[in-house]
Amino acid sequence: MVISALNPVFSPFWLVIVFINSAVFFLLLGVDFIALMFLLVYVGAIAVLFLFVIMLLNLTDYPPAFFKREADMTNYIPIGFLIGVFFFSEASSSWFVLGPFQKENWDLSFPWLIISYHNIEALGQVLYVVCCCLFILASFILLVAMIGAIFLTQDKAPLGKTQQLLGG
Repeated sequence: MVISALNPVFSPFWLVIVFINSAVFFLLLGVDFIALMFLLVYVGAIAVLFLFVIMLLNLTDYPPAFFKREADMTNYIPIGFLIGVFFFSEASSSWFVLGPFQKENWDLSFPWLIISYHNIEALGQVLYVVCCCLFILASFILLVAMIGAIFLTQDKAPLGKTQQLLGG
């Protein structure tokens, strides 16, 4: 429905529903932090930004170029079938190569974190204790990018007031 909605204002609403469903899916998997980040970042910021941009551009007068009212969705069934066959062939080939119960192929870099902490606590321990130098470097890079964006968007106004004389 995100792609096939006739009204462009409805597309971000369907996108919000998709992000909420994925956050619920992550909650059911037990990954609380990722679910909260999906809700905060995608639903709280990006989807609202899409909605406001579409509402400001007033795109309700323009129908989508790829979707005609007299055409039906059966034209897309072969493409969907090919994508599905490719997906299931890749999934089954990796299952046959790795096997369903080969635990020796798993790479657990920090097994002590999984046993002793909750998800958010384990992520905090990895970010702030194990990889603290990389975290500080990433925050410094983001700070430089933010200062650069502020500097580039500043208005280059003159420092003082100037007066233009009429006679000369």
